[in-house]
Amino acid sequence: MHSTSKNMYYKLSNTAGRNRIERYFEVKFKHPNLYEPQILIHGADEANISIITSEEKQKVSHAIWGILPEGYQDDWQVFQDLTNTLNINAKALDSNLWYTSAMNKRRCLIIVTGFFTSLLKNGETYPYHIGLENGNPFFIAGIYNTLDDGFITCSPLVGKANAFVKKFQNVVDCMPLVVPNELGDAWLDSKATFHEAGNLLGTHNRTKLRAKPIEKEFFKQNISYDSMLVSHSYPDLPDDS
Repeated sequence: MHSTSKNMYYKLSNTAGRNRIERYFEVKFKHPNLYEPQILIHGADEANISIITSEEKQKVSHAIWGILPEGYQDDWQVFQDLTNTLNINAKALDSNLWYTSAMNKRRCLIIVTGFFTSLLKNGETYPYHIGLENGNPFFIAGIYNTLDDGFITCSPLVGKANAFVKKFQNVVDCMPLVVPNELGDAWLDSKATFHEAGNLLGTHNRTKLRAKPIEKEFFKQNISYDSMLVSHSYPDLPDDS
């Protein structure tokens, strides 16, 4: 992980099958043969994630995690070494940086089944997997740019952690912006400003999340195994499973 990262949200999970995603969100994959469920998606590895863009609201596209500037010609890794874009704080709109245009005009929905938090207690860190109570896939708010070669690059947006997530996270004070299904179209509406779309999420977001502690093997770089998301019990730690 690069030292420029401001928080820990550079790992996601999407274990939903393609058919399940298409039925649940009433969409179709543009390139269905390229999709594979992933227990652990590690953004630092130039990973691909599944997104729905404001330009193609009925299609699921594959995007490189880590937004790049429009017209960018150099390697993905070179830019990530300069400024890590594996996640971007929603407050950055006020900074007038190069990606603020995407925040207003090119928003996307990132499809996941979970993200991860860390709880620091008694000198040790414990990982949690956060997902929906019913285990269904859900949306995280994102922004994207399409490069000259047609590749899409995108980044999840993070905001202040809510009261629920704070029970299972005390290392950072932010979380991915979760978009309820019924507000997906509103988030993608390019006619709405970022502030308008963001305020709508903040007013109506009552998504019921569920947290479960998982094995500490999660912290080892590039470790991914079939049972890594199974709930693990630790003494005296909160458990919402």
